[in-house]
Amino acid sequence: MDRIRRFRKEMIDLYSEVDLRQLLEKITAAIRGYLACEEASIFIYDAEREELAFETATGAQAEELKRIVLRKGEGVAGWIAAERQGVIIDDCSRDPRHDGAADRRTNFHTRSLLGVPVEAGGRLVGVLEAVNKRRGRFSQADKRLLAGIAAFLAIPLQNAVLIRGMLEREKLEKELQIARSIQRSFLRQEPPVVAGLDIAFLNIPCSQMGGDYYEALPLPGSEVILGMSDVSGHGIPAALGMAVFRIGFVYNVSRNRDVVATLAHLNRLIAETIEGSLYVTSCACRLDAGSGLLEYVNAGHPPPLVLRGGEAIALESGGLAVGMFAESEYRASRFRLLAGDVLILFTDGVVEADDGRGGEFGRERLAAAAAKRRDLPAAGIQAGLLEEVRAFRGRDDFEDDVTLMVVKYLGNGQP
Repeated sequence: MDRIRRFRKEMIDLYSEVDLRQLLEKITAAIRGYLACEEASIFIYDAEREELAFETATGAQAEELKRIVLRKGEGVAGWIAAERQGVIIDDCSRDPRHDGAADRRTNFHTRSLLGVPVEAGGRLVGVLEAVNKRRGRFSQADKRLLAGIAAFLAIPLQNAVLIRGMLEREKLEKELQIARSIQRSFLRQEPPVVAGLDIAFLNIPCSQMGGDYYEALPLPGSEVILGMSDVSGHGIPAALGMAVFRIGFVYNVSRNRDVVATLAHLNRLIAETIEGSLYVTSCACRLDAGSGLLEYVNAGHPPPLVLRGGEAIALESGGLAVGMFAESEYRASRFRLLAGDVLILFTDGVVEADDGRGGEFGRERLAAAAAKRRDLPAAGIQAGLLEEVRAFRGRDDFEDDVTLMVVKYLGNGQP
């Protein structure tokens, strides 16, 4: 019985092996045994990145080898991937395709090498290599054997790679769910009960992890901190930025009640310690529910709106977003709410919601939609605003995080 038939008979159980690590270990052991070589390596091809990764390698330097990634066309394995053909190299030191970087990193000497591509349905799956024939040289018979092994293993190897990808995606999904749960715990789920105020808020992230942050934090006495912030970007980076901002915001404003000092501290912290282009637009307010006095600092955030009678007042004054420049300065502005006024804070995901034809919902529509419902409780106004934004878009989902807070000022001493 020839070697390839014997290999197929002995290794038929590989077709039922779905654990990629176990499969690779069995393949490399078989290559070493059948081809009488010192080492064996398997590269898996990533078509999207056009890269080959050492998935497994035998010998003392195996773990070091697994850190190596080759571009298509780079090194012997990259050449095999690009040309889709096998190769025998009797003296690697004389072959320009051989890259000695791996040898230098592992203190290993590659003398001879036999490699073949692994293909399934015309698609490249990876590359098999046998390294350093123990006696003599790799022969054409060895090449045919390794090619036969590659053909036999193409399907189980491809299946194992796909299954690993599915498992990794499932693991990532579970981790994202946990992270999402942790992030949601950062956001207040129920409005606080503050005499003289009716508060409602909502947050709809456009992905599993959002970068918007809202706050309604009662302080001892009649004051409450109201905040609306939007971290640049989307997804996990924005969510991490939101966590950093939120922790610093709550800690500082709880201690000093000073929204100016809090944003100034966070601005320096983010600008000086976080690399990259992270910044946060924020509107931080301190409202005295007894007097109606609103002190606010706007750092590059969409201006809040105050509905008073038939008028919509934009609280326009503000400064640069938090984290852009460490030397940025902030100052507070003041506005006194009257009984019946409605304060609306929002992120740009609300006013920039598009209709698919280039139009945006805008502040004017937001003010008009709120004005129609000004006699409703805060939660009713908020629900109506969300309904109109969705109707404008013609769909329920959003391309940016949508966060909205409605504060109805009832006046001093009202429940």
